Amino acid sequence: MEGSLRNFIVLGLVVVALGGCSRIQGGLGALGLGQGAAKRAQVEVQGTRFKARANADSVDRRQIMVTVTPFAIDPDGAREAGRYQAARYCLLTYGGSDTEWALGPDRPVEELAVVDDTLTLQGRCSQR
Repeated sequence: MEGSLRNFIVLGLVVVALGGCSRIQGGLGALGLGQGAAKRAQVEVQGTRFKARANADSVDRRQIMVTVTPFAIDPDGAREAGRYQAARYCLLTYGGSDTEWALGPDRPVEELAVVDDTLTLQGRCSQR
């Protein structure tokens, strides 16, 4: 086996073996692999890129507020990006993607909360 290939395989095995260590997991967030990855994402819907972020309530972590920008370019795409981000956060954090919406993406555009080209959705992860 070639030296660099062997080193790569060994490094991969070390990362897998240490994956359960909290110190390692904290460092994986920078790679998009830790808990922070559930909170933010670049979401592409029909060719438009959106920045989506899920913020959990400090008291009830299942209560989330999802923000998506830009909204004006593609309102329907922004709503789908918000739905995706909520499902992603709930799935990675609680093991299920279901969200009970208080202010959700299925509302008519004129009823949505949009300020400074940022859509805000509110819901609750309903799994577990």
